[in-house]
Amino acid sequence: MKINFKNMNLLDTASFVCGFLQENKIEVVLVGGACVSIYTDNKYLSNDFDLVCDTTLKEIEPVLLKIGYKRKGRLFVNENSDFVVDFVPPPVMVGQEHITRKETIKTKFGKLNLLTPTDCLKDRLAGFYFWQDPQSFEQALLIYKDQKKKVDLKDIEKWSNAQNAKDKFKLFIDKISPKVKK
Repeated sequence: MKINFKNMNLLDTASFVCGFLQENKIEVVLVGGACVSIYTDNKYLSNDFDLVCDTTLKEIEPVLLKIGYKRKGRLFVNENSDFVVDFVPPPVMVGQEHITRKETIKTKFGKLNLLTPTDCLKDRLAGFYFWQDPQSFEQALLIYKDQKKKVDLKDIEKWSNAQNAKDKFKLFIDKISPKVKK
């Protein structure tokens, strides 16, 4: 199958690749930085997209080869695409929480299953909580700013407490709702 990936953005490329995998009975969920890119309208840019699925890379390889993606380890590269596909081991996890819910976005290129805005924000906070990564914290703020109507802060607080990150969650809350100085 010939597709011109050259002028496709991340959302279109991920939608096409994921839709193609699904047409071939391979269920995948997009996680990681690409979700941040999608939920922030590319305020954060990712040049790869991470997929989680239960299918082996050996089974995935011939399917992706049909659309020009060649395997290099767990990565798949297409010389005509700006985006690398990375398969991360299942299951879909954020911190110690197994994630079963997902968001679905349909584009003209296909159907894309990805983390919900709430779980995407948790994923970025996990980078801040566990690795003290300031970039992950900034990405969490971007997601909240762009997706606040779809973000469940009570769920994130409960999850943060379960991750022993109550103090770090408070830093996040203070940043998104600064107190007024008198």
